[in-house]
Amino acid sequence: MTAVDQTSRALVIEDQDLMRLALIAELKAALRDCIVQGAATWEIAAGLLREHSFDLVIIDPGLPGFDPTSPQHRLAVVKAVIDASPDALHIVVTGSDSVEEGEACRMLGANAYVGKTGLDRDTLSSIIDKISDTRFSLSLSAVKAVTPEFYYSGLTPREQEIIDFMRSRPKGVKRKEIYEKMGDRFGIDPYTVEKYYKQARAKLLKNGLFPKGA
Repeated sequence: MTAVDQTSRALVIEDQDLMRLALIAELKAALRDCIVQGAATWEIAAGLLREHSFDLVIIDPGLPGFDPTSPQHRLAVVKAVIDASPDALHIVVTGSDSVEEGEACRMLGANAYVGKTGLDRDTLSSIIDKISDTRFSLSLSAVKAVTPEFYYSGLTPREQEIIDFMRSRPKGVKRKEIYEKMGDRFGIDPYTVEKYYKQARAKLLKNGLFPKGA
């Protein structure tokens, strides 16, 4: 990636609107100082790749105009993007992942190959860190959620994330440890994280919505 005092530029090539917007949001959180652009088609992506130099490109190989069931078409998409942005890091993200396709993408020059199922912020950040050290990353789809998800529109994004962390913490892990971990993530002190948690808890209790495990 770019030097710490520079702004990173990333491109997400994904035809599904919600998935593209979700990946853009996750990259903004993972890269912090960055500009992220999105493209729903190869034509849009090709135009952006001609106009700009990107540090990181996320590629969905099943784009409109290509047969998403054809290995040749899928790899043609990956190759075209890599050829058009040779200086970037490339992450292939797909819902139809396989070890064989992952290896083929590696041979084409991709830095990572990731299944969509189970892809979360921690996984994406870890992959970016790994490939920044010139290592290839292969992460196939895996269901990680072991509890029902819970979202309340009255919480801020940061409050929601803290509640999510609390609900997913392993048995025996104290809230203090979560405050410290999230403080490191957000770049704030643990006492401020605790304040956000208590604000979220008060909102949920007021409405009788406090979820189990939080």
